[in-house]
Amino acid sequence: MTVSPMNPYSPPTADVSTAEPTNRRPVAFFVLGLSLLQLVWLLLCMSAYFELVRTGAASLLTGLSGFVGCVLLYVGAARFATNAARGNYFFIASFAFLVLSLRGWGIQYFWSYPYILAAVICIAGWWLSRRRAVLKSTHG
Repeated sequence: MTVSPMNPYSPPTADVSTAEPTNRRPVAFFVLGLSLLQLVWLLLCMSAYFELVRTGAASLLTGLSGFVGCVLLYVGAARFATNAARGNYFFIASFAFLVLSLRGWGIQYFWSYPYILAAVICIAGWWLSRRRAVLKSTHG
């Protein structure tokens, strides 16, 4: 029985698509943890948001866009934590809603800070999840 020599030009036989999510999982859980921290901060300021919308200092569109942006952030962070290749479109949509919301809340006031943190988390989550999604689409 003869053993043929290994071809140095053949592609690797290991499945490289399974190696990436284990490296990204701690980062994904960190993004999820930051999102939950932002949720707690948002809930602490919730009465101020209701009062601003009720008195007319902020429009209902501002309040709804902030709410939708935060919900999309939490869904994107949860999807990113379960699979490192998911969540990037949720982060993009969340960022768009949060920017629309920030225009109404006024970036110079303290009640807009939870939304600013949410927008930063969206950018970071999108940045981390987009590379994994590109790798997954190129490797099959």
